[in-house]
Amino acid sequence: MARTGPKAAVTAVKRAQSRGTAETLIPRELIAHQVGGHLALDFCNTAGEHLAPQFDELLPDWESFLRWAAQVGLVGPESYFELLSHPEPLDEIIRLREAIYRVALGISGELRISKSNVDFIRERANALRPEIEFHDNAGRWCPAPSLASEQLCGVLGAEALSLFCSPKASRIGVCDGGNCGWLFLDESRGKRRRWCDMNDCGSRAKARRYYEKHKGS
Repeated sequence: MARTGPKAAVTAVKRAQSRGTAETLIPRELIAHQVGGHLALDFCNTAGEHLAPQFDELLPDWESFLRWAAQVGLVGPESYFELLSHPEPLDEIIRLREAIYRVALGISGELRISKSNVDFIRERANALRPEIEFHDNAGRWCPAPSLASEQLCGVLGAEALSLFCSPKASRIGVCDGGNCGWLFLDESRGKRRRWCDMNDCGSRAKARRYYEKHKGS
C-alpha cells in the first residue's frame, strides 16, 4: 500500500476538514483486530505471533501506528492527518509495548515480572498528557505534533498501569494458539476462554484436532 507523504497528508486533511470526511480518507487496512477488551492489551496485540522468536511487527512505521491509534479511537481522524506530516521514531513506542506485554505475561503466570519493565512503564506514564477536544459530546486526545510520541506513550502507559492495578488484572489471558500470544480480558464464567478469537486461532485448533483424530482412518 502506498504511504501518504507529508504534503499529500496536509492537502488531504484540508480537503477532508472542508468536507467533513476525514475519517473516510484514512487507509482502511486494519492493523490488528481488537480482541483484547482493553486498550493496553490491544496495544500489545500489534505484533503477530508475539511469542515467536521473530514475531510479525504490525507497526513498521509511524503511519501504521497512527492508523492503529485512529482505529482504536485513541486519536481522531484529524489528528491522524496532522501527525502524519510530523513523523517520529517508533523506538520508544515499541519498547513500551514490549514492556507492557511482558508485565501482562507475568501477571498471567507466563513470565516473571521484571521491575525494570514496570519502572519503564511508570516513567512513560508520567509524561504530560495530550490536550482533549470534545466533538458531539465525545472526547478525543489531541497530541501536539512535536510531542505526539511522548504524549501517546503517556496515555498508553497509564492505561496499562490502571489495568495492572485493578481487579481485572486477574482476568488477563494469553491465547492458547501456539505462538500467537495475543492477550485478552477473560470475562467468561469460570475463566474458560482459550483463544484470542474463536474464528481465528480457535478454528485452527479445531481443525488440527479434527485432523489428528481422523488421520490414518
